[in-house]
Parts: sequence; structure tokens; C-alpha cells
Amino acid sequence: MKLFGISLCIFLLSFVSHGFEHVFNQIPSELTPTDYMFVVEIDTQTNYLFYKKTLIDSFKVSTGSKTRYKGNREMKEAVWRLGQRMARDLAPIYGARLIYLEKYRPDIQKFVKTNKAFHGTNEPFNIGQPTSMGCVYHYDEDIIDLYRFIPNHSLVVSVKKI
Repeated sequence: MKLFGISLCIFLLSFVSHGFEHVFNQIPSELTPTDYMFVVEIDTQTNYLFYKKTLIDSFKVSTGSKTRYKGNREMKEAVWRLGQRMARDLAPIYGARLIYLEKYRPDIQKFVKTNKAFHGTNEPFNIGQPTSMGCVYHYDEDIIDLYRFIPNHSLVVSVKKI
């Protein structure tokens, strides 16, 4: 019976992953998909983690706020990748770890450095609401695991709604 439960779980994860196919299709053809990829759904404040296009986990996050700071800091729909990582000497607002996001620029067909990042937070009570300055912040325990486990240059696609 346990084996059936595992098979059913794998089937359901594959089924759910197919609902994301249109998101994966937003990745420009000149980019090579990475084994690990993230889809950040801005409307639900959820970061989905895929391995070879199969959903393996999801995380509640906080993306950019429209009103909390001067100017609109909402996260835009785009293709990104994970860049430089920092694990020490971080300001408290960044929590336990920080991984910079590089944004893909189709006009020059390159990734460029940004001031946006996946990082932890000292405001875990804001997770699930768009309250960041434009970054994607996670619970510290989640970002510590992602920092350790997910390879550099893994792709990230941000979308308003799936």
C-alpha cells in the first residue's frame, strides 16, 4: 500500500507540473533549461521549485511591495537566474542567507546583475504578503536549505499568475 501512495504522489506531482508548461515556455529558446528551476507566482506569493520540470516543493515568500516603500517595488514578470551568494556579514533584513538574482535581457541575450535577491528575513510575519523592497524573501530555514542545495545559475521565472 505504501508503494501505491508513493506512485500516486509522483503521478500527482507530474500532473501538477503540466499546469506550469506555459510558464516554462516563457523561457527564451536561446537559454538552456536548468535541472532545478523556480517559478515565483507573484499573486499568491509562492515560490515553486522544480527538478527537471517536476514540482518538488513550494515556499511561501514575500515579493516587492507596491506601497510600503517610496516608489513601486513590485516584482516584474521576467526570467532570472541565481547568481552570487552571501552567507556572512549580512544586514539583519537579509536573514540567514542571500542569493542575488541576475535578470535576463533578451535585447542583449545576456543575464545582468541586479540588486534583487532570494534571501531570508528578520520579518517572517510578512511572508505571504508583498512587502519586500523588490526581492523574494523566504523563511530563514527555507533559504538556508536552498542556499546549500540549489546550484548557481538555476533559472527563475516570475509570473503574475499561473
